Amino acid sequence: MTCKAELRRPAEKFLRKAPRDVARRIDEKIKELRENPVCDKRLKGILKELCRTRVGPYRIAYRIKPCTIIIVDIGHREKFYDQLKLIR
Repeated sequence: MTCKAELRRPAEKFLRKAPRDVARRIDEKIKELRENPVCDKRLKGILKELCRTRVGPYRIAYRIKPCTIIIVDIGHREKFYDQLKLIR
């Protein structure tokens, strides 16, 4: 069963600005999550309700609801977690 994926504004903005090859790889990962919605790794601290997955040096933060994956943010690992704490 394929679940629905919702992109929040920061994730949409990242995908619009990302290089085409990066956006394509991230889109493929989101399709994989829609097919098999599992939590790769649970974040800690104030972000503990979020999961994350890796696509090369990029991270995707998401929340899993019944048959819906909410993509909260996407970013380069260098600044990703600091940026994520601000939009939480």
